[in-house]
Amino acid sequence: MATRILALIFGISMAASQALGDEIRHTKFSGVLLGTWAPSQDLCSGQDKSKITISEAQIISSDGNCTVQWIVEKAAARGATYGVHARCVDPSQPDKIGAVDLILWPEGSDRISIGRSFDDLKMYQRCLVN
Repeated sequence: MATRILALIFGISMAASQALGDEIRHTKFSGVLLGTWAPSQDLCSGQDKSKITISEAQIISSDGNCTVQWIVEKAAARGATYGVHARCVDPSQPDKIGAVDLILWPEGSDRISIGRSFDDLKMYQRCLVN
């Protein structure tokens, strides 16, 4: 009987730990991630291809106009990281649809690292003027 109770408690604790894990799924961006980002303020004006604009459900960048499919927010020692999967359309080739996976790592309210993997993260800053 004690073994059954221990097994039941273990099963419940395992299910709870998975349900309360350190990943949260989203379908839209919010808060500190929203805005236009560039490697420097000088690149914020004009049509520079290094700019990235993040709205609630889209990312506009050199990859094209990307619609967010899902976002996985994950706890990290230096703050949350966001894994994003999006479907992209290149405005010059509207019949060509592709996918992109990005990592977004906010470092304060005006700086963010963005890349396709942790090995190629690049620092961006919030554009004060779009």
